[in-house]
Amino acid sequence: ALSFYVNHASYSSFLCFCPTVVILTSTCILILLRTRLIFIVLLSFSVRSHLKRVILSLLREMDLAALAQGVRNVLSSSTRSSAEEEVESNSVRSPRGPPARVGLVFDTSEANFLGGFIPVLLEKVRHPYCRPEFLYFTDDDIAISADKSIRPVICPKNADRMPLLVGYAETINGGKTLQNEDQATARLLQIVQQGYDAEVAKELDRKRHTKPLSNGRRISDDEPLGSPTLSLGSDSPSLIAPRLEAAFFAIFDGHAGTGASIMASRCLHEHIKSRLSEVLESLIEMDRQENFMSSKFRSNSVYSLGKGQSRREKSTINADSLVIGAIESAYVDMDAQIAEEKQVFKIPGGCAVISATILLGKIYVANAGDCRAVLVTSEKVEALSRDLTPAADSERKRLQEIAYRNPEYIGSCFSRLEYARHLTKKDLRKKVLYRDWFMEGWSVKTVRDSDLRPPLINDRFKKKRLLNTIGVSRGFGDHHLLTVDDKLSIKPFLSAVPEVRVFDIRSLSTLTDKDVLILGSDGVWDVISNEDASLIVKSSLSSSDPSDPSRYCAAAQELATAARGNTTESYKWMMTCGGLASTDDITVFVIPLKYCIAPPQGEDEEDDDEMINLD
Repeated sequence: ALSFYVNHASYSSFLCFCPTVVILTSTCILILLRTRLIFIVLLSFSVRSHLKRVILSLLREMDLAALAQGVRNVLSSSTRSSAEEEVESNSVRSPRGPPARVGLVFDTSEANFLGGFIPVLLEKVRHPYCRPEFLYFTDDDIAISADKSIRPVICPKNADRMPLLVGYAETINGGKTLQNEDQATARLLQIVQQGYDAEVAKELDRKRHTKPLSNGRRISDDEPLGSPTLSLGSDSPSLIAPRLEAAFFAIFDGHAGTGASIMASRCLHEHIKSRLSEVLESLIEMDRQENFMSSKFRSNSVYSLGKGQSRREKSTINADSLVIGAIESAYVDMDAQIAEEKQVFKIPGGCAVISATILLGKIYVANAGDCRAVLVTSEKVEALSRDLTPAADSERKRLQEIAYRNPEYIGSCFSRLEYARHLTKKDLRKKVLYRDWFMEGWSVKTVRDSDLRPPLINDRFKKKRLLNTIGVSRGFGDHHLLTVDDKLSIKPFLSAVPEVRVFDIRSLSTLTDKDVLILGSDGVWDVISNEDASLIVKSSLSSSDPSDPSRYCAAAQELATAARGNTTESYKWMMTCGGLASTDDITVFVIPLKYCIAPPQGEDEEDDDEMINLD
């Protein structure tokens, strides 16, 4: 490709310099994949660099003003785009040289040129900016929700249309970014068997157990949310493919742009649905067999875990393993789709993600990042996910092992070791405690020059950061994320594989309308503990009308409001308890567990404020 320089001179004035300029003009036609756009790039090599000009009249018809401006910026060596980096105010001073710059993002796809001379022409956005579909927001609603002076806490307009009557609330950040980079999705999935025959496909001969409720509805032990519809005749082959209903909720905590989070919110559930449909028949049969075998060792109810649990755990392949494998594969598929479409469309940034897939009476929580799921029941408050950040010990080992097996990823710019304290030149030839990728504990070594490099995981900030850049170690996107100073790629350290945990709702002895699962982005958990979030939600549900379908949205709204706090005269956001409130984007789901077992029945639903006994 040939480069050119744009100035205010006209074509005619440019030709006046021809006697002193050697001009070589060539045409390079770049046809982008899946598009019909053709870009013509002209080049002029000049003996005098300041005499380089471009024929502006040829550019006007092709609308390449943005490209021309990009070329001007690249050829101006004294300037550097401020949009390529974001430096924290509390930068760390390196023991040698100027302070180390901490960049939240340096995405080469957002730069003007790739490789220094190939212009970036991918301006077509894959998914325009929007808020979650279930909010049904207009452009005016989106503009109101983006008011950072008041940071309104937004809830769905029609709470009774939310799947399982879940509660949802969100609020924008306090000025960190122009847009709310968090996204969310809430859907009911219809999963149909496709392209796979189960190894075992036979109907089990056992009696169905049902339990009546006081309002006349009945809950079947075999038919919680996601009860399979399976046609398995004894003498004739099935004419209807197995099908299953599941509920899916997810939060996508975006950074460095909204492209990845919006795309993931539109597509992740499709990947999960596709992966589950491949193993659906086996999943249904295994679940039935496990329930049948475990029921032999239960004295009262098949909902009780009883003695059959140990027998089920002996099997390496069971129903849970099929669901977990489907979710893990779907997450990797989603990240691969972003990488592929990023070659054609503009998909900036990345996102941490947490999801809850509810089927067959169980909740499968899949976390890749620093979002969190917290179970709140009358018996306990329990986190169903771990924050997967560089601060987590398991993630520290994984990241260090990657650097150990691929030293070229960090070169001579970083040290993969973790040290007990910050090192300076004064520490040379002294002893220091350190940890490597294979170590649980600490050992001692003598400080060398290589130890004075910035550590792979830097803990001198509010949050531990990987390569002085990013505070999460798993998620989607970030395929062009680079370190600010050394331009090292960070993506090899980032994983899209989630950590999946399973919770069997039927293991609870009782189930009330105040038993919920809270999903929240880190904007909540940075300032509110699991226990405090439990108290806020329980207090809201206790004071609400049990027949109000918006009561769970009200609980989510109170939790988001508590994390956001209130603005002060100094324009700082403070919590009611006096501490600093969250200035990050805040997103909250409150999922009622009772509707995961027995979904609401609409207008025929009576007062549900009673206890469901699962013993």
